[in-house]
Amino acid sequence: MMDYSYKKKLVYKRLNSSVIIAREVLSQYYDSEKIDSILVDTINEVEQLLPQVPFIGSKKENIHLNDFFDSILVLALYKTLQKEGATARDVGKYMYEIRKIQASKQSKIYRILYSKLLFSSFIKNNLKKKNTLLNQKAFSENWKMEFIDGDGVEFDWGMDFSECAVKKFYDEHEGGELLPYVCMSDYAMFEYLKNVEFIRTQTMGGGAPCCDFRFKKGGSTSSGWPPEEREDFIYKK
Repeated sequence: MMDYSYKKKLVYKRLNSSVIIAREVLSQYYDSEKIDSILVDTINEVEQLLPQVPFIGSKKENIHLNDFFDSILVLALYKTLQKEGATARDVGKYMYEIRKIQASKQSKIYRILYSKLLFSSFIKNNLKKKNTLLNQKAFSENWKMEFIDGDGVEFDWGMDFSECAVKKFYDEHEGGELLPYVCMSDYAMFEYLKNVEFIRTQTMGGGAPCCDFRFKKGGSTSSGWPPEEREDFIYKK
């Protein structure tokens, strides 16, 4: 297990950066007093989950660590809102709206630079190196992934995930029903990037044996909501 104080520091850093936006989204569905109660109960759920969070590498080792801690916050919110009668789809929608607002608040310059860097040899080589090193670590609760070089026509590069840290944690903590919706929020992060097309045909969250992330230079990323319109939402054998 990861040191408790370190886990708490990381997860509360993510919480503090998203709570204002969460309030903004939740205000469309709940009154102010109820939101206060929801956030307090969500923090209590986080505190119960933290001791069970596995060690999957440091921030230097694992480029996906922030995503993992964000998923813990979402799971805690889900557990809280279930008591209010919300469904997994409801919480998935709230989360998608939060992710969209977070992405939209990035500066125009940041989005332009990130879009260009995404296809640079520096980023691709760095991902290959870090993913190789991470796969060699004995973190059983981690992701397992393979970098995929593209042909520049169908896609430029991608990653195949054969194991998922979020899925493992959600499966152990009654979050499996929410997971397909969590996967859809990936689209929200790329919708606001110009000349970037994010493509995916399947996810482990949706029942597939792997997640196939692909990135293509040019074009744009279509919305991941409503999820029922996405090919990768629920795996069809």
